[in-house]
Amino acid sequence: MSSDAIQPLFEHFRVRARTFFVGNQCAIASFEKPEGQGYLHLMRRGRGEVRYNQGRRSFQLNGPGILFYPRSLPHHLIPADAEGLDLVCATITFGTGVGCPFAQALPEVMHMGMDKVQALGDLLFEEAFGTQDGRQGMVDRLCEVVLIHFVRQALAEGHTQPGLLSGLVHPQLRNALRAIHLEPGKPWSLDEMAASAGMSRSAFAQAFKQTLGMTPGEHLARFRVSLAQELLSHGTPLKVAAFDVGYGSSTALSRTFRELTGRSPRAWLQQQRG
Repeated sequence: MSSDAIQPLFEHFRVRARTFFVGNQCAIASFEKPEGQGYLHLMRRGRGEVRYNQGRRSFQLNGPGILFYPRSLPHHLIPADAEGLDLVCATITFGTGVGCPFAQALPEVMHMGMDKVQALGDLLFEEAFGTQDGRQGMVDRLCEVVLIHFVRQALAEGHTQPGLLSGLVHPQLRNALRAIHLEPGKPWSLDEMAASAGMSRSAFAQAFKQTLGMTPGEHLARFRVSLAQELLSHGTPLKVAAFDVGYGSSTALSRTFRELTGRSPRAWLQQQRG
């Protein structure tokens, strides 16, 4: 069995990229995105600046590089001269659930030199600025691979906020989290979670709260509701979704669902469709 603690999250919460701009940007571009959506900017050539609202410090762009905004942070790309910026821009979504584990755990903005993913970047730009059929799908998938590199970078460098990804780099908690995420429908007890981590009950509960900012039971509930939202958004009946994520009835799921989202499953689903 694989020891990859991140893979279950990619399986449950699909990261989706949708390319919306490929070309030369010669004027100011503003990105005021809604909640639940991020941005990925890949720069092939050019110089410029990223500016933010409310006095946040600006960021200089110089040559090939990648900017990643996991969640809502309004920003503006400003070319430095008439040559503009050669860009590939994509919107990013992290499933539909309340957990959004990647978006919430990563820094507000991340930067990576193109040399970190040189071969991948070369292929992405070749497809994006080419003329072959199917290039939209190819570029979208390649952008999703770039995002995995950002998650790896955050874990390797410890650049995670208190939350799920911080737990995944903990030498013991990662084992419990992986077990929970592989079998979210299992009737987990605190003792079983602690045993998966190889820790005592009290030590596990304390380390979990300090690292993830919530109790094991709270994390399990949020994770299950996030999974239920994914299932409901893809047409799974409420009763089936409740059973799949570990609740004995749709009433039990609905109660926790409302506590975490402020809405019933039906009202939430109507909002999503709207």
